[in-house]
Amino acid sequence: MAHRAGLEILHGRVHRLAAGGWLRVDEELAAQIIQATGRGAVITWHSTPAERRNPALLTVLREAMVAAVTRAEPTVPAAESGPAAAARALRAALPDDAEVLSDAEQRLLREWLTRLAADGGAPHA
Repeated sequence: MAHRAGLEILHGRVHRLAAGGWLRVDEELAAQIIQATGRGAVITWHSTPAERRNPALLTVLREAMVAAVTRAEPTVPAAESGPAAAARALRAALPDDAEVLSDAEQRLLREWLTRLAADGGAPHA
């Protein structure tokens, strides 16, 4: 229960970063990178003898994770053009609880938008 609540908070925060143009990767990948970095840090910290723990490890991991998922400056949606930019903007603006679409429709739309955002809508063979 607490794990699920934590993931919902994480996804909400990542979504807000995406909406503000801060993400350099898609939302799902950003959440996975953040979660994996946190898990790895905790496991490594607890498996290292106390006398060998270096707090700098946590700082470096956090900075590397932030650099991997965020941009130094947010992108301005109006400055971007093309299908990829439009897909990123629409995906970031979609509410999680839109009642207009069914759950299946929302998942499918998000899948399509993620593909478009990743490759600019290039046709697939």
